[in-house]
Amino acid sequence: MQFKPALLLAAAALIASSAQATPVAIAQWNYNTSSTKQTFSMNGASFSTLGGVTTAFVSGSGSTDSGSPNNALNTTGYGTISTGNMTRGVQFMIDTSGYQDVSFTFDQRNSGTGSAWTALLYTLDDGDSWTKASQFQISSTSFLNNRSFSFADIEGADNNPLFGVQLVAMFAPGTSGYVGATSGYGSSGTIRYDMVTLSGTEIPEAVIPEPGSLGLLMAGLGGIGFVARRRRAS
Repeated sequence: MQFKPALLLAAAALIASSAQATPVAIAQWNYNTSSTKQTFSMNGASFSTLGGVTTAFVSGSGSTDSGSPNNALNTTGYGTISTGNMTRGVQFMIDTSGYQDVSFTFDQRNSGTGSAWTALLYTLDDGDSWTKASQFQISSTSFLNNRSFSFADIEGADNNPLFGVQLVAMFAPGTSGYVGATSGYGSSGTIRYDMVTLSGTEIPEAVIPEPGSLGLLMAGLGGIGFVARRRRAS
């Protein structure tokens, strides 16, 4: 029985895909150095504010951050109760080149008068256009940790140097204004973020089995071929 190269390559790909890829952080902001620069980034990342929002560094107590000092990023300067829907907040541009199945996680804490609703937007074209991926509601003044969204099913999020996300205050669904997290909304309300992380799995390169593995593979395929011939003969 002869083995065609295409069959061997397919089998090699099957061996490669059988290994479970482990997600890694592509970029992360923990704010513990009192800086808005990312703590680390595999490919390159940047941070900016939107719509006149201002930032300060405050305690991150209650978040998942185990660093010391545990700082978080506090944001304020949001719009009046009926202005600026999904235009004020924070933006993270993250190069996902070489990674797939990316997911975004963060810890968030609102003041009582901060917007109860936050929208997660994403871009695939370096900010030329933005799409809403999800929305989150907060009705507490404690940190709500590990908020997350998976971009695994969004075509174009993988392996993209022009990828980015925004977290922006949004009107309460079905209304024309903001509502506060636990009391009446106020433009001086605050939203703080910590452990902002984009993770993903490395895109595997083509894997050619070692000679020993290839021998076992060929023996297995030979056994399958022998069984198939016996069945045809019978």
